[in-house]
Amino acid sequence: MTNLQTDILVVGAGMVGASAALGLAQQGYHVSVLEPSPQHEVDYQGAYDLRISAITTDNIRMLDELGVWSELKSLRVQPFNQLAVRKEGQNWLTMGNADKPAVLGYMIENNVLQYALLKALQRHPLIEVIETSVDRLNSEQGWALTDSGQRIEFSWVLGCDGAQSKVRQQSGIGVAGRCYGQSCLLTIVQCTDPVAAKTWESFAGNGEIHAMLPLQGNQACLIMYGSGQQVATWQASQEQLQEALNARFSREIGDFTLLSHGSFPLTRQTALNYVRQRTILLGDAAHTIHPMAGQGVNLGFRDVRKLLAVLQGMDMADPEAEVVTRRALGHYAVARRADNELMAQAMDSIAWGFQRNTGAVPTARNLVLAALQRFKPGRTILSAYASGVWKI
Repeated sequence: MTNLQTDILVVGAGMVGASAALGLAQQGYHVSVLEPSPQHEVDYQGAYDLRISAITTDNIRMLDELGVWSELKSLRVQPFNQLAVRKEGQNWLTMGNADKPAVLGYMIENNVLQYALLKALQRHPLIEVIETSVDRLNSEQGWALTDSGQRIEFSWVLGCDGAQSKVRQQSGIGVAGRCYGQSCLLTIVQCTDPVAAKTWESFAGNGEIHAMLPLQGNQACLIMYGSGQQVATWQASQEQLQEALNARFSREIGDFTLLSHGSFPLTRQTALNYVRQRTILLGDAAHTIHPMAGQGVNLGFRDVRKLLAVLQGMDMADPEAEVVTRRALGHYAVARRADNELMAQAMDSIAWGFQRNTGAVPTARNLVLAALQRFKPGRTILSAYASGVWKI
């Protein structure tokens, strides 16, 4: 068994973990990153990956500050300048301007972003990437054992290892949440006509949600949310899925051919503690929300930005500064929980408001949408909030 000492151990080199590791190394910390399956290569000339994120402009700025964006933007990324939403059968509420486009964000494949981040990790002299997983972890005493037999001693550990986080579990941090009773079906399609640089969502009266993400090369990611049984029925055959997609999307994007598809169940989950002992949770390890508006990874990136901001100018590895460090981490936990829970509740409320078809809700919804259609400053504020240009 070999021993390693590090200032900060980051478990998980996904988009959030890799970004946090880079930012902390830029602040002068020695960082060790555990990742069993790093994204060593990517074929961005080939088929699109099903996992695609709409990265908002505030988080693009963070990637630029981390030294990743200059390389990433030369790979396969697709800007979008409009957001639109509607109740099916009614007019679109569109935010952003197609005539004078200001980029609200970029569609980026998760594996492309992970690839660019991994290359940046490998270049940094204060970062060591170890291709292994955590076997055991003692957050209170500050050590971890890896599957490869290495013992790592750390001042702090960052749990960035996803919704089923082993770091969270072994740090004794519980979760609260619920299953939505829905699944998300992702598809990549090849369109006959050009695809506008606009992402949109349409709420059907039967509880389904349909969404479109624009991609390069006249391709698009089409998304349908429905019950688990519905999704299984849609995926029963290639022909059946193509037919279901045609019925829901052809009127908006014209003819298209199905290239690939996949699905996953939807859950909402939040960790009971973001910080406990020497553990700090970020991204899906701390919170998962309904992916309806594509805010999951953006919230994770905002966790990273807030953590880096509260730690600026501090020395987390200095035992004498631990009281000050814990006070800063307490501020991180409070601020990020408030923003994450607000977004999670907003997604649930929007879905409820659009899918409710009885009582006073439809009248109120129509009044709000009509007012926003007439009040351009309101749409500008909403687009700025959604793209991260402005936050409460």
